[in-house]
Amino acid sequence: MQSNNLKTRMVASNFVFLFLFLILSCSKRDDSKNQITIKITSIDSKTKQHRINKHDTIVIRKEGVGYLMKTFNKVGEYITDSTGSATIKIDSTKIYDISVLGTDVLGGDLYYPGHLKEGQEVNIEVMPLEN
Repeated sequence: MQSNNLKTRMVASNFVFLFLFLILSCSKRDDSKNQITIKITSIDSKTKQHRINKHDTIVIRKEGVGYLMKTFNKVGEYITDSTGSATIKIDSTKIYDISVLGTDVLGGDLYYPGHLKEGQEVNIEVMPLEN
């Protein structure tokens, strides 16, 4: 009788230990060691200059879970400052779709893990929309 109780206790303690180990080994959703700061700049496709004082909207989307097709969930929206740029923090291990929307202009690009580095300036070229 006592040996069955001892085995039950050992199995239960092993289960509790395994459960706690799994919880503690899981990383946080936004792991701070993978966070980098990048500067996104809106560039005019004709003049190749910064879009100064245009206050474009930068939309950041991160790859989500998709069965047949990739999905991209919106992470945030930022407005460019008077210099035509915005500084943001992202996770360097994720795939990002960065789009720039402005008055009658549109541009964007896709960035894979490892393409973006700490302090990098990302130039997004915007083109006029056809009317």
